[in-house]
Amino acid sequence: MTEQSTDERARIRAAIDRLLTGQPTASDGALTVVALAAEAGVHRMALQKRHADLKNECYERVRTETKQLPESESGSGRPSPI
Repeated sequence: MTEQSTDERARIRAAIDRLLTGQPTASDGALTVVALAAEAGVHRMALQKRHADLKNECYERVRTETKQLPESESGSGRPSPI
């Protein structure tokens, strides 16, 4: 794993934590891939391709920690309550 990839992964994990605690610094705070990418300072496609595991980790944490369906499962582009 390259240093850049390691740095991106650390920023994504920190961004997930900020979004789930309601403390966004660089996004609107929505629990979406778009907000996660903005919060982490990475391109959305980086989450889809290079870091799909972290995107899935985020979705799992949305389900378990907020009791909401991630945007990918709600169909509305926004999380919805389970």
